[in-house]
Amino acid sequence: MSVDRTYIGRAVRAVPAILTSGMLRPLGPRAVGRTLRGLWRFGPSPAMLLAFAAARNPLRTAVIYDRGAISYGELQRRAEAIAAALHAHAHGRVGTVAILCRNHAGFVAATAAGAQLGAELVFINTELPAAALAALLRRHSPDILIADQEYDAAIAAADYPGLHVRAWVEAGGSGALSLEALAAERHPAPPAVHRPVRITLLTSGTSGFTKGVPRAIPLRSILELATTGAAATRMRAADTVVTGPPMFHGFGLAALMATLALGATTVCHRRFDAARTLADIDEHGATVLFLVPVMVQRLVALSANERAAVDVSRLRRAITGAAPIAPATVAAFVETYGPILVNGYGSTETGVVAIATPEDLLAEAGTVGKPALGVSVRILRADRTNAAPGEVGSIFIRSGLVFTGYTPDPHAEERAKEVVDGYVDTGDLGHLDDAGRLYVDGRSDDMIVSGGENIFPGEVANRLAAHPALADVVVLGVPNPEYGQTLRAFVVLVPGARTPTTDDLNDHVRAALERYKVPKEYVFLDRIPRNASGKVLRKNLAAASAGTGS
Repeated sequence: MSVDRTYIGRAVRAVPAILTSGMLRPLGPRAVGRTLRGLWRFGPSPAMLLAFAAARNPLRTAVIYDRGAISYGELQRRAEAIAAALHAHAHGRVGTVAILCRNHAGFVAATAAGAQLGAELVFINTELPAAALAALLRRHSPDILIADQEYDAAIAAADYPGLHVRAWVEAGGSGALSLEALAAERHPAPPAVHRPVRITLLTSGTSGFTKGVPRAIPLRSILELATTGAAATRMRAADTVVTGPPMFHGFGLAALMATLALGATTVCHRRFDAARTLADIDEHGATVLFLVPVMVQRLVALSANERAAVDVSRLRRAITGAAPIAPATVAAFVETYGPILVNGYGSTETGVVAIATPEDLLAEAGTVGKPALGVSVRILRADRTNAAPGEVGSIFIRSGLVFTGYTPDPHAEERAKEVVDGYVDTGDLGHLDDAGRLYVDGRSDDMIVSGGENIFPGEVANRLAAHPALADVVVLGVPNPEYGQTLRAFVVLVPGARTPTTDDLNDHVRAALERYKVPKEYVFLDRIPRNASGKVLRKNLAAASAGTGS
């Protein structure tokens, strides 16, 4: 019963945020009719969210992107025309639609059109090398591939046999079918869907080949996520939201879906630039930012002159996630832009697990917050008994988003996720405090044993990140014949900073942590290799560390 009371309590506390968000404002008879039609035709899906927004406010700007802007009404009409044309060109056989696009209005239209067809949507990482893209297309065998023109050569090399449609066409581009051309065609509407649409997100592939995580998202999970998001982010229908992360990633896609659900305006660019993001606040009146942690770092690193040129007082929320963020970065952002930061924790397999509000982060900069509505978290010891508050163990979660396994792949070596009493292993280590806030201490496979002592590299990285001369830090365990394993720190200097000595860095670590947690080696890099969602490319660090260390 206590779990039910907790669930109800969280939902009740979210009610004021939902009421002030503008989502529930009264609709006229025609808008109600269009809304019900969207739910009946498309089921719980991105298509439903777009249809709702277009019914509520068709003239509101839906997306501002590098080539202009488009209203909700026009975006809905384009998506419907594209869906009908795709259905006709594929002769009604559309089981899977793959989308390989950077952030722009075409991504949104393609996503909604694919959902209108009831197809499984597979979102592809735009940073995949050609060989990996070819392998992924063979594994998923999409009937339709909607991709930006820049990937034409890789798609041709993959010998893709399905229907190839261009989304973003460069100047002078011609020859292939495009979303623009499809939107101008006229065909009968495809059959109604009436069910949740299946979505496949790809894991980051930071340590191996990317895996597919398919799931159909039930309406209850959509409502629970919307409730949690409303309470933590205080987003409103009147907001203008800059989405920095790539939309193919779970975090970027969640940002887009949240904005669509509200009927707010999305601002996006094909590539992230910190100065451009700051300019969006002035030019477009942005009030909410979605950023991965490395983007937060870059906003903090902007010069005082760049920041002074923009009135950031209209910013109400900056929401980060998709990768760990150092407490020092949280503190620096709050000092620079105010207490508006929200930190989300989750994964491709589990969805959103916890959200830290600005109040949580002011109390404890290292927390990822309390579990989201509909999510239960347990910290388990090695024997799978419950850990005490403050005790580090494996993070297991249970939610309405059931993880049923990865897309079948004959070449995959990934084992199934462990499940204990309905709770799924996240692969992360962490702990809960007495207030019920969750902390992520590192990956289960990151923890090292050095001279008999357990060390979490993330704790050491967070300490080093607080050094004033360091802009970015990653700490990993490496084999050592004497201790078994020791720590190697990869560090990036703040531009113009004096290079600290090994003794300087060691003293900085020792001032807060035990002596055995001091790295044995420091490698200075121009930048930490990361993927588009900000996660560290660990396999690339081996090559980066082939040079000199100190």
